[in-house]
Amino acid sequence: MASFNIDYPGSSNEFVVNATKAIQNKGGVFQGNANAGSFSLQTLIGAVKGNYKVISDPNSPQTKVEITITKKPMIVPMSKIQEVISSYF
Repeated sequence: MASFNIDYPGSSNEFVVNATKAIQNKGGVFQGNANAGSFSLQTLIGAVKGNYKVISDPNSPQTKVEITITKKPMIVPMSKIQEVISSYF
């Protein structure tokens, strides 16, 4: 497992709405709320699965989110996973 943080320029509720749209538009599944949840995506070379946890104050205008990748294709470097996931937001 590997973790990284992203800074989302909005509230945690806005993060959930936009993350749900972004993951579902890629054919994935997003489940969660303004505090924590999980996601999964199928790629051509295997599944990517992970969890997220909001680590900033819920009323903050910017949201810091900790992303933990729990499954990924072995041949894909973690840096590429982070780049792609971060680009969704």
